[in-house]
Amino acid sequence: MFISMEKMELLSPVGSLGMLKAAVSSGADAVYLGMRKFNAREYATNFNKDYLKEAINICKSNNVKLYVTMNTLVKNSEIKEFLGHMKYAYEEGVDSVIIQDPSFIEVIKQSFPGLGVHMSTQTGILNSSHANLFSSADRINLARELDRASIESIRKHFKKKIEMFVHGALCACISGSCLFSSYMGGRSGNRGKCAQPCRKRYDNLFPLSTKELCLIEKLPELVKMGINSIKIEGRMRTPFYTANTTAVYRQAIDSYYAGKFEVTEEMKKRLEDSFSRGFTEGKFSGDVVFNPKNASGTSKVKEVTYEVTTRHVKLEKREAIPVGLSITEKPSSGKQLIVRVETEMDAAKAYRYADILAVDMFNDDLGNIRRKSRKPIYAVTPRIMLDSDIEMIKDRIKLIRPDGLIVGNIGVLNFGLKLPMILDYNANCFNDLQMNYYQKLGAKPMVSPELSMDELVKFKNKDFVAFVHGKIRLMTLAHDLPERKMRDGKDYFYVDRIFGGVEVVGEKELGLFNKTKVLVAAGINQFYVDAVPGKYFEDIVRTYWGILNGKTMDIAKIQSGSTTAWIERGVM
Repeated sequence: MFISMEKMELLSPVGSLGMLKAAVSSGADAVYLGMRKFNAREYATNFNKDYLKEAINICKSNNVKLYVTMNTLVKNSEIKEFLGHMKYAYEEGVDSVIIQDPSFIEVIKQSFPGLGVHMSTQTGILNSSHANLFSSADRINLARELDRASIESIRKHFKKKIEMFVHGALCACISGSCLFSSYMGGRSGNRGKCAQPCRKRYDNLFPLSTKELCLIEKLPELVKMGINSIKIEGRMRTPFYTANTTAVYRQAIDSYYAGKFEVTEEMKKRLEDSFSRGFTEGKFSGDVVFNPKNASGTSKVKEVTYEVTTRHVKLEKREAIPVGLSITEKPSSGKQLIVRVETEMDAAKAYRYADILAVDMFNDDLGNIRRKSRKPIYAVTPRIMLDSDIEMIKDRIKLIRPDGLIVGNIGVLNFGLKLPMILDYNANCFNDLQMNYYQKLGAKPMVSPELSMDELVKFKNKDFVAFVHGKIRLMTLAHDLPERKMRDGKDYFYVDRIFGGVEVVGEKELGLFNKTKVLVAAGINQFYVDAVPGKYFEDIVRTYWGILNGKTMDIAKIQSGSTTAWIERGVM
C-alpha cells in the first residue's frame, strides 16, 4: 500500500487566465487546464500557446504545479496533431498531462522524459484490477461513483498516487461511458463537447440531473485513507467560483494539518454562494445524488480582480525525443457473427447463423443455452465492477466455464484468465494505437460506435469487432434509479436495471444493415448483434449472416424503427 508522507494536494480548475490567477491567489497547490483542443472541456475559454506560456510563468512564480488536460478520445487522423500539442506543452515546462487513452502512456514516457502522466476520471476506474493496468502512469483519478470501502480497497492495492474529485458537478453516468450527447446531436462527451442531455427535462422533471458533490467535511478521512490529491471540478465556471472553492478547501486542509480541523457555517455558505444545485456527498456516504427539480443551479457571482506574483522564470530546457509510433497493420482474423441472446428461444433462433452466442454471465438461462448449443458461448461481464465484486465474478466465471468473454469492465483483463476476450464498446477503442494496446493485453476490442464508416475502414489493424445492430446503451449509471420509460418531447428512452446500477437505453435500435457491406469490402468482417428479442429477431440475425457471406438481403420489413446513429456523421 502506497501512502505519501506529503501534504495532500489541492488541485483547482482553470478555464481561463482569470481563473488561473484566482486559483493561485487563493491557495491552490496545483491547477489543471486545457489547450484549445483535446481536452474534456472544449467549451471553456481554454489556453492558446501564448496564454499557456503566461500560465506556466505564473505557476512557476508561485510554486504551483500545472497539469494540462489532454483527456479526450483521439482519432487516427489526429494522433500526430495530438502529440504535437503535447510536445509544445512539454517543452514549455508543464508538470504533467492528464489523458484518457491508456495507449499513450508508453509513448509519453519514451518521448517526453520527466513529464508526469495522470489517468483521467474519464477512464472510469472503479476497481483496483483496472487501476493496476495503469501502474506505469504516475497517478490515477478515481471514478466518482465509489464508496468509502471501494476507495480504501483501491488505495490498499494500488502503489502509485491517487487523486479524486471532492467538489463540483457530478455526471449522472460513469465518466467515459456516456454516448448520450453524441447520439442526440453529434457532440461527444468523450471528445470534450458534451451537450449535457442529463440536464434536460424528461416528462416535466430532470430525472438525470445530479446535485453538486461536496466532500469538504470528509477531508480527515481522505487524508487517513492516503488520497494524495483532491480535485475541484469547474473549468467552465467563473474566477469567483474558483477563488471561493479553492480558498475554502485551502482553509479546511490547513486546519486539519494544524490539528484543529473545522468547517464552519460561513465556509459552507461561501461554497453555496459560489455555485450549487444542492450538495451531496454522493456514493462516498450513500447520499441521494439526484435533484430532479433543479438542473440549472444557483450562484452569486462577483466580479473581482485577483493579483498574483509574476516574474520571468527561466526553465530548464526540455527537448522531446522523436515519437516512434508502432502501428501494426493487421487483417481480420476471419468472418464472425457474434449474437447476444437473452433467452433459450432467442438462442435457438440465432443458433443456425451465429458463430458465437453471447449471454449475460448472470442470466438464469445460461446453463440451458450452453447444454443445448455446440456453438461457443461467451459470457458478458458487468460494466460496473467494484473490488467487492471481483472474487464473486471470478468464481462465477469458473462455475459457468464460458468459451470466452465479452468484457464490460477492463479490470477483467487483469484477472490472468486464459480465455478469448472481446472488449465491449464502452472501452472506447478509437484508434490503431489503442487497438494494439488492448490486443497485447489479450483482448480483441469492439470499436467505439461513435466512429464513422470512413474512420472505421481506415484502421490499419482490422482485427476488431464492429457493433452493427442492437440496443444503444447510452449511459451506465452506478446509481439506484427506478426502471422507467422517459420522453424528452420527441424521443423515448428506457432506464433498465443492470448489475451494480442502471443504464439508459435508446428506444431505437442501431441498424446498419446493408451499410455493413462497406465494412466487409474493407476487410472488417466481425460483427456484433445485440438485438432486442421480438418478432423479427431471427430475421435480423439472418440478415447480418447473409451480408457477411456476400448475399443480397431484403430488409424492408425489419428496418423500420432503427437508426444508423453515428455511422455516417461520426462525432465532433
